[in-house]
Amino acid sequence: MAQSGEHDAVDRTMQKVMHAFEAGDANLAFEVLRKDGVVIGYSPARGGMVIQTAEEWVKGFTGPPADEAQRHRSYEILDVTGNAAVVKVLLDYPGWEGVDHLALSKVEGTG
Repeated sequence: MAQSGEHDAVDRTMQKVMHAFEAGDANLAFEVLRKDGVVIGYSPARGGMVIQTAEEWVKGFTGPPADEAQRHRSYEILDVTGNAAVVKVLLDYPGWEGVDHLALSKVEGTG
């Protein structure tokens, strides 16, 4: 039963993340992210790894993207164990497709 409750909590968190993307709303993102959280990824545009705090990352959240109606996002919760979860996010944007793997942690009882 506890596993189901934790899975539901991860699902609620991811729904907020998806809504933050749709709205381009950093404040909404920070309802589930820590400002000192870390975003690590590979950027083909930059030709290398990108490491940013969540606070730096959401600077691009400046309102709904102009092409939001053409953007599609989905996620799959791959694993929930204790205070951690792994989620696969599929991003299908005009001219770009990507896959993100999020490692989520419950910190201080929230996450």
